[in-house]
Amino acid sequence: MLTEEKEDYLKAILTHDGDHSFVSNKTLSQYLNIKPPSVSEMVTRLEKAGYVETKPYKGVKLSATGLTYTLDIIKRHRLLELFLIKILQYNWEEVHQEAEVLEHRVSHLFVERLDKLLDYPVTCPHGGVIPRNEQYKELYTTSLLAYDTGDTVTIKRVRDKTDLLIYLSSKDILIDEKIEIINRDDTNKVIIVKKSDQIIVLSYDNAEHIYAEK
Repeated sequence: MLTEEKEDYLKAILTHDGDHSFVSNKTLSQYLNIKPPSVSEMVTRLEKAGYVETKPYKGVKLSATGLTYTLDIIKRHRLLELFLIKILQYNWEEVHQEAEVLEHRVSHLFVERLDKLLDYPVTCPHGGVIPRNEQYKELYTTSLLAYDTGDTVTIKRVRDKTDLLIYLSSKDILIDEKIEIINRDDTNKVIIVKKSDQIIVLSYDNAEHIYAEK
């Protein structure tokens, strides 16, 4: 098993479509908040270990081995989130940080038994797909920003951003909740939605990380 730091790099690469395209070191540096020289050093280590491929002036992408390993990390993380909510009764905004710690410490046997215990779920508590047999593309990819004023949509997935999850939870907006888009303010970059009689204001940045279906 790789170190936590190396696993975080692999996840960051996949987050930026590094399964099929190259991700620049600058992008990784900004995303991970790590200085560029350190990123370059780690990428070199991962390449030597066979987890990534690099191309001059293009960046880095996952090798076949790296992709398989990264999907295993994501599966562990999302099963742990579901376990924490269903069995240990955590709130959905609490589980991400807890799973971040645990995902680096559980064995494959533990994950297999956890999967069976949870009856082989399709998605995590935040609507993210749980990878199986190299199938890992998200089921829900249309963000709130794609919808128009007057549309009523159902929330299907929310990115693991703790602050956003806390805010949505405080407004009682969870997975499978219906909301109506009341207005979009392009000047101030906010989208105004309504659930029942409650009005909620979301920044475009947050709305981009909330995925829904009509």
